Amino acid sequence: MDKKFEYRGDLAVTPLAEILATIHRYRVPGVVTVSREGRVRRIYLDDGLVVFATSNEREVSLGMYLLKRGLLKPESAKEAEDRRTRDGLRLGQVLLQMGFLTPEKLNEAVDGQIREILWGAFEWDAGDVLFEIGGKTTGELVRIDAPIPQVILEGVRRSADVRRLILRLGSSNTVLERTRNALLDLFSGPERQYYEAIDGRTPLQHLAGRGPGSVSENARILYAFFCLGLVRKVRGSGAGARRIQYKTEGGSLGN
Repeated sequence: MDKKFEYRGDLAVTPLAEILATIHRYRVPGVVTVSREGRVRRIYLDDGLVVFATSNEREVSLGMYLLKRGLLKPESAKEAEDRRTRDGLRLGQVLLQMGFLTPEKLNEAVDGQIREILWGAFEWDAGDVLFEIGGKTTGELVRIDAPIPQVILEGVRRSADVRRLILRLGSSNTVLERTRNALLDLFSGPERQYYEAIDGRTPLQHLAGRGPGSVSENARILYAFFCLGLVRKVRGSGAGARRIQYKTEGGSLGN
């Protein structure tokens, strides 16, 4: 493929939330592939939506998803897998043919599996990224059609590594200012009130303690504002900035 139709990056440098936000601003369809140590996840984008996601990891396969939720018995899973291998069919097709799942239950399961793949990708703190521009067909009947900004927000809300989000925002004397756009409607009423507290003067350390939730929850909200272009850093992110320490329910956050 011509290089002008590709973007390559590193999740250790730029988290997935920010990569998806940049792609969304340009409104281009394509496939984001993240990979590390032989593990691969692909996220399909079209018309501002995440439409599908796949992975080669057994732990997030459809069969494992069904087993973990008690929707498929181990002996049924083995029987279906043997038939899938023998007949060269997809597992979903086999489960329908064997009567283990109804079409409705299968669609619900695939939808849940797709989202599990997505949320897990947000937790990757390292890995190669390839974004290939252009419409891609997945060959799948189930599409989640989730707006990219909503996916970003949900992925950030679920993030366990709050320290990394703090690092992306800056240091103790970093100051944020509002930029405003329609994406503010994605947030709850208390979160929108918190947005109004971002005044272009209050340092990040103080701001993180003034939101509607715990310091960790507030940090996630501030980072989501940042990813979605609702705020920008105006100063205090340089090398000489003072180390930041936050007390949270699990200890302290530092950068």
